[in-house]
Amino acid sequence: MKSYCIKSGYVHRNEYVQYDNTPQTDKFQDEVYAAARQICNQNNFEKIADIGCGSAYKLIKYFRDKDFLGLELEPNLSYIKKKYPLFKFALSDFDNPPADNFDILICSDVIEHLLEPDELIEFVKKINWKFLVLSTPDREVIQNLQRGFGWDVEENGPPYNEHHVREWTSKEFYDYVSPHFKIIEHFCAPIQKECQIVIATKHNK
Repeated sequence: MKSYCIKSGYVHRNEYVQYDNTPQTDKFQDEVYAAARQICNQNNFEKIADIGCGSAYKLIKYFRDKDFLGLELEPNLSYIKKKYPLFKFALSDFDNPPADNFDILICSDVIEHLLEPDELIEFVKKINWKFLVLSTPDREVIQNLQRGFGWDVEENGPPYNEHHVREWTSKEFYDYVSPHFKIIEHFCAPIQKECQIVIATKHNK
């Protein structure tokens, strides 16, 4: 299996388990959306897209006054369309990227769920956007937190969370993302400390 810049000997899961996050609100990744909103405010941006918007709670919380598109899979997609009929949602289909131009593209804690994260990276490249806000758990931080809870942690994987195929350290994730996008900022969230956030633009051609 390809390493995706993760250290040799790390065990990746070989099965995808879809995560139903429709009950979630803003307990996790709230700071990802706050960072995206800050970029929005600083640049007077209007158009936002969110790959894997989940319950859409945080997307609506931060961007209900903007023109946004939430992308999701079924059955989550039907759930959020029914719950929020006044907002725009569509199927997240890697073969059919949205044709609009977006100021900000959010992809919050999606990539660790995918068997082939390169497919997500290529999908992101096909979309027209100015800023990318991308997040995923930091393996070192999350494992230290899990040890503090007294959980059994496999240092070399697979992740404790059965819905995660793999998890990157901060350095590994930088090494994985930086060839594809120009990283402007890369940091762990101040409150949800295991959540590493990348803010990037496209490389100049």
